[in-house]
Amino acid sequence: SATASTGSGGSAAASPDPTGTGGGAAPGSSSDAGDGGAGKAEAATTHRGKQGYSIGLPAGWKFKSSDAAGDRFTGPNGQKLLIGWTSTPKDDPVADWTNQERFMVRPKYKRIRIEAVEYRGWKTADWEFTYVDGGVTYRSVDRGTVVNDGLGYGLMYTARADAWDGEQRTNTWRTLTETFRPKS
Repeated sequence: SATASTGSGGSAAASPDPTGTGGGAAPGSSSDAGDGGAGKAEAATTHRGKQGYSIGLPAGWKFKSSDAAGDRFTGPNGQKLLIGWTSTPKDDPVADWTNQERFMVRPKYKRIRIEAVEYRGWKTADWEFTYVDGGVTYRSVDRGTVVNDGLGYGLMYTARADAWDGEQRTNTWRTLTETFRPKS
């Protein structure tokens, strides 16, 4: 994937969960890309992943588990975050997401956009989509970021589609993207 395809020490967090069971997904748009939106990032705690990254978690968020896809987090009202990484990122995140989309397996998947976004000067693309799980429509944004030739990340954030335009979702995405720090 643009950031977290499969690779050594990596996961497919940036890659969609092929089972369609809602392991991750991420909402957001370039207008709330987390790199300068209105408001201040509010992190209640900081999580330091075993892979070497850190991220600020808003109140009510907690680390859930680690698996081959990456590190999973849960938040209030059904929000989810999946952070994946790879040591072999693709050079063009937009092309990578577009290529990976053909493998997307989620009930009632619908693409909203795949496009380049500005994120701290790194090559970055957001893949935003909706899907249905258990009768609930979710909206996700999967931010694929190439930090350097040997390190890429996927931040896949998901929230209920009916809460997408709400302040909680907007503030959460801002906090997650503003506080994320890659392995140094």
